[in-house]
Amino acid sequence: MDGPEWKYWRNIFNPGFSASHLISLVPDIVRETTVFCELLQDHAREQDTFQMKDLTDNLAMDIIGKVVLDSDLNCQRRSNPMVNALRRQMRWMAFGSEGNPLQQYHPFQPFVHRYNTYHMNRYIQLDVDARFEMYRNASMSEKESSPIARNKSVIDLALNGYLKGNPNTSSSGRIDPIFKEIAINQMKLFLFSGHDTSSSTVCYIFYLLFVYPDVLSRLRAEHDNVLGLDPSQAATRISEEPYLLNQLPYTTAAIKESMRLFPAASTTRCGEPSFVITDPRNGLHYPADPSMLVWLVSHACQRDPAFWPRANEFLPERWLAKEGEKFCPTQGAWRPFEHGPRACIGKELSMLELKIVLCLVGKRFKVNAAYKELDAKVDRKEKKIKMGRIKTINGERAYQVGKGEPSAFLPCWVKKVELGA
Repeated sequence: MDGPEWKYWRNIFNPGFSASHLISLVPDIVRETTVFCELLQDHAREQDTFQMKDLTDNLAMDIIGKVVLDSDLNCQRRSNPMVNALRRQMRWMAFGSEGNPLQQYHPFQPFVHRYNTYHMNRYIQLDVDARFEMYRNASMSEKESSPIARNKSVIDLALNGYLKGNPNTSSSGRIDPIFKEIAINQMKLFLFSGHDTSSSTVCYIFYLLFVYPDVLSRLRAEHDNVLGLDPSQAATRISEEPYLLNQLPYTTAAIKESMRLFPAASTTRCGEPSFVITDPRNGLHYPADPSMLVWLVSHACQRDPAFWPRANEFLPERWLAKEGEKFCPTQGAWRPFEHGPRACIGKELSMLELKIVLCLVGKRFKVNAAYKELDAKVDRKEKKIKMGRIKTINGERAYQVGKGEPSAFLPCWVKKVELGA
C-alpha cells in the first residue's frame, strides 16, 4: 500500500493512537497492569523461577486488545481462542535465521495458516459487524452516545471515521468489503506487533534494572517524588491523574535507553530511482532502486560508538544531557520506532504502557534474572555441557533471539519489596 491509498488508511487509524486519546485509556492500562502485579505477587509467594516473557506477553496482549478492540481478552487469567490462533500462527512463521525449516516447508503449513486465519478473522469480523449494526440501528441521539461516538477503541474510531466519510454506507446496511478486509488485517497487525514488541521491551527493562541497581534506585526515587511514598496507591493516582506520567523524565530516559540497547523491531523501506546510500568512511555510493529493500539495522546503529559514547553501557542519563554535552544523543541515531510519516503508529501507546508498568512494578517488586541458576541446572542435567560453553553474544547472556526477545525468555525470580525498604 503506497501513496494516497496509504495516506487514507493511515488517517483512518491514526486517531486511535493519538496521545490525547490514549490518555483517556490510562485507567484500562492500569487495570491490566494491576493483574500483572497480582501474578508477580503469586510468584514472589511461591519463590519459584519462571519465564518473564510468558507473563509480559499476556499483559501486553490484554492491553493492546483493550486499546484496539475494546475487548477484555483476559489472557493473563485464561485462554482466549483468537489469541491462541494468533500465537499458533506465529509459531509457524519463520523469523530470521532461527525459523524451523521443517515447520516452514511442512506440507500442512498452508492448512494450519488457513485454519488460524479463519479463527482470527471470524473473531474480529463479528466484533466489527456488531459495532456497525449497533451504529446503523441507533437514532441520531443514540449515535452521539454510542461506543463509536465515544471514541473508545481503535476499531471504534476507524469505523467512525469511515462512516463519516461514507455516509451512504450506514443507510445501505452493508460495510464496504474492502474496508472490512483492511480493518481486520490491520487489527491483526496491531495485536501482533503491539503486544510482541512491548512484551520484549518490558523484559529487557526488568533485566537492565537488575544488572544496574543504581538505576533502579534512582527510578524508585522519582516515583516516590511524583506518585508518593506508598506504592499501593500508585495505581489510583495514575488512573485519576494520568498526566503525572509526563513528570517522569528519568523513567522515560530508562525506557529509551533500554530500547537503544535492545530494539524490539526494525523496518525496511523500498528503494527509489534517485535514492543513494553513501558510505561516510570512503565516499562510495550504493544505489537503491525500486527493486531493492533498504534495511536500517537498529541494533548496529544504536550501539555504534561513533554516535553513542560508552555505547554498550546502560546510561539513562544520556537522555537528560543537554545539546552539546558529551552524552547528548545524536539526532536520528535512535530508531526503535523509525522516523517520518511511516514511523510506528503505536509509539505513544508503547511509551505510555511502559511507564505505567514501571510505576506499578518498580517499587513493589525486585525482578532478579536467573541465568546463573538456569545455566547451573543445565550443567548438572547434561554433564557434557560445561559452564564455559554457555552461549553469550558480545558477553551478553540475555542476547536477543527470535523476534527480539531475551534468550530463554528471561528466566527470573521475583521478590516482594516491603514498604520503606
